[in-house]
Amino acid sequence: MTTFTNLQSEGVERAVLVHVIVDQSEREQVLEQQELISLTETAGATVVAQVRQVLSHEHAATLIGSGKLEELARSVQENEATLVICSVDLSGSQTRNIEHECQVRVIDRTQLILDIFASRAKTFEGKAQVKLAQLSYLLPRLIGARSELSRQGGGIGTRGPGETKLETDRRKIRKEITDLKRIVQAGGERRRELRRRRQRQGVFSVGIVGYTNAGKTTLLAELAKRYGEKVMNGGHNRLFDTLDLTTRRIEYSGSTFVFTDTVGFIRSLPHHLVDAFRATLEEAVDADVIVHVVDANDPYFEEKSETVYRVLEKDLHVTTPVVTLFNDKGALGTLASQLLSDPKSTGSLFGSVLEPQILDALLQRIDQQVGHRVAMHLRIPHDRSDILAQAYRAGRLGEIMEDEHGLEFDLEIDRRRSLAFVPFIDQGSQVKESANEQP
Repeated sequence: MTTFTNLQSEGVERAVLVHVIVDQSEREQVLEQQELISLTETAGATVVAQVRQVLSHEHAATLIGSGKLEELARSVQENEATLVICSVDLSGSQTRNIEHECQVRVIDRTQLILDIFASRAKTFEGKAQVKLAQLSYLLPRLIGARSELSRQGGGIGTRGPGETKLETDRRKIRKEITDLKRIVQAGGERRRELRRRRQRQGVFSVGIVGYTNAGKTTLLAELAKRYGEKVMNGGHNRLFDTLDLTTRRIEYSGSTFVFTDTVGFIRSLPHHLVDAFRATLEEAVDADVIVHVVDANDPYFEEKSETVYRVLEKDLHVTTPVVTLFNDKGALGTLASQLLSDPKSTGSLFGSVLEPQILDALLQRIDQQVGHRVAMHLRIPHDRSDILAQAYRAGRLGEIMEDEHGLEFDLEIDRRRSLAFVPFIDQGSQVKESANEQP
């Protein structure tokens, strides 16, 4: 069985980082190098040396050239390193060949992130999602690892599925992946039913998204402290502090909101993680409003915001309206706030998530946003159950009546999402502004 070893139970590893640069701007290079260092330290290792390699093409056997590989091996020996971490994904054979040259364990960025996730997951479903991502990553790499799969031991990159020959048997892994997908899908179904129940009760959903370590967890804690349920202290200054799903019920201006905080995004988020956590992420992104938290003090906040929208739009296909909060963790001042804007959001706010007036302004903006809804009376043919499913996800449904012609029901939905349902408006009815519409 898979075990999730406690990070603190092992000694501190000494890591040499290999930064592989392929067609990147100088800013992108600096950002990715800083992130790899942060990820390594978050996993509990100490960075003792760094090696850079600019590649015009990938070397099939070792990724980096022979001269750079010799330099890496010398660096490992001179710094008494116990681990090599590569900034790009490695194939099984590449990992084996670099390990043979350096005589220490070698992992890549994806394995590093998966290891951090394994140490952060606390709930049963969270652990299942991490394990699913780990096994999905491991399966296609079995061919190159051969006898090295029999090794066992502690350290970064070994937490999670383990590496014995028995556990890496293809047939067993495929069966385990199938079982884990069933667990994750069941969790997603439960959350979708809870969302439908909240919608029927007139409760609005708000998803909190943003780059990792931007202040999302602290925002949720402060909102709960001031307007709703009590919650533990805000997030720590570390990557992926929130992994398991966290929701809080907030009361404001006569409306009830459920805020959801999930794992932070990061550049080149491994697709195995996006797939495994899709059911959890849907709880945040399939909401009435999304709050995008941006660290206003981060010199790379523009690139990080682009990363967040890339995941939302391309991986999760989100069309939900977004309110952006530029979280000022320092003291940038009023002038700086006038220079910050998010063209992809419906509006931006600037200030610290610890300031009560900022929290109030954010809730007021959200309340106004959910007020932009319209009421529609729809008639859907029996063969268009997909439209009914879409209506469940996008808005609040009234009582559903059925006759020989199809399904008939009232739908209250955000005006931006209403266009998809216009062809199904019942003749004789009209689109009306919702009673929640703000002046």
